[in-house]
Amino acid sequence: MLGPAFALGSSLSYGVSDFLGGSTSRRMGTLQFIFCTQLIAVVLASGWVPPAATIAAAVGAGIGMTVGLAAFFQAMVVGTMSVVAPISATGVVVPIAAGVVGGERPIPTQVLGMIVAIVGIVLASRSPREHPSVRRESGLGLALLAALGAGLMFWLLAPASRHGVPWALLIARVIPALILAATVTIRRASLRPALVPRNARVILASALLGFAGVTLYAFATLHGQLVIVSVLASLYPAVTVLLAYRLLGERLHGVQQVGIAATLAGIILLST
Repeated sequence: MLGPAFALGSSLSYGVSDFLGGSTSRRMGTLQFIFCTQLIAVVLASGWVPPAATIAAAVGAGIGMTVGLAAFFQAMVVGTMSVVAPISATGVVVPIAAGVVGGERPIPTQVLGMIVAIVGIVLASRSPREHPSVRRESGLGLALLAALGAGLMFWLLAPASRHGVPWALLIARVIPALILAATVTIRRASLRPALVPRNARVILASALLGFAGVTLYAFATLHGQLVIVSVLASLYPAVTVLLAYRLLGERLHGVQQVGIAATLAGIILLST
């Protein structure tokens, strides 16, 4: 039972962290926000001696995390949080596929969940009676890229963690920090917004929650099947969506509501 418990805890941490990150990225910029959170995460993860066997998988997980975070928060800047979050969670099909290849077999309800989630993506991306140019700003493409990045992270962090969770976490956090540091330098992005007390508090909270989410998921992979813990960890959009409705007052068209419900239902079926 430890695996599912860790995975659900990861979802809760990720969900709140993503909500905080999505709203704050709109104020201070996506690049500056994720760069600051990754620097904090590196400090939290440092201090352990690495076993070499984890490096390749952990590097891949770090790259996936970088792509996923950047695409996710930028999608929230240009799109609707309640649409972006569920779509980004469909990256769970990547670790599920890896688990199947590794010998795990999804049950019929999980197969049904995959189908329902795909249908949900199509419905959630529709914008009735709006000009096509509006749809391009829905964040759909970025949300799908975020799904791919998250899927790679969920998949590769599992084998990396089997050879040492602390070092897997360190590499997975150092890689995004290095990539983002180079990007900030090249683009000469100002980090002054991060010094604003309100933003600084949210950055710290989001970084701590995000680090907790990754840590809990890493330990979950050691105590449960990848196809199960990965989908349970991917329930975080439910938390993000509920917070967006409650605190931001986001409203959706009927067809989008059906799509979001179908996407989340598909993820729940995948976790059975």
